[in-house]
Amino acid sequence: MKSPAASMVRILKRAGETAPPVGALIVMMILLAVGLTAVGVIRVARQHEVLTLGYQLSRDSEHVTRLREVRRQLELERATLTAPDRIRRLASELGMTQVAPDRIRIVDVRPRNKVAVQNAAGEAARLAPRRAGAP
Repeated sequence: MKSPAASMVRILKRAGETAPPVGALIVMMILLAVGLTAVGVIRVARQHEVLTLGYQLSRDSEHVTRLREVRRQLELERATLTAPDRIRRLASELGMTQVAPDRIRIVDVRPRNKVAVQNAAGEAARLAPRRAGAP
């Protein structure tokens, strides 16, 4: 009975020629095995990464769903707390009364800010010649 290596050598052997060295064939088979193993390891690593990202996406989707629910509840609470009927009821419970329209005064805060801005600009203009002349 012939060994598989001997039959492989006989297949590769041509008539009248010597057989190629078996060492080169073994080296080629080892390199092929290493290459296939590397490809397999890379595929497994990629598949693991895909699964990990899928789980993370699932967790993040659940988190977004919970946040949307919280936002919906907060919007409902805000609508409830700012309802005009509720505010009128609370104001009357606290002893507040409705003011006549002729007694309502609108206070404008902007002129005060304009004065502050003008004062700051004037102060900067006053100090500018001193700074320019200073070494």
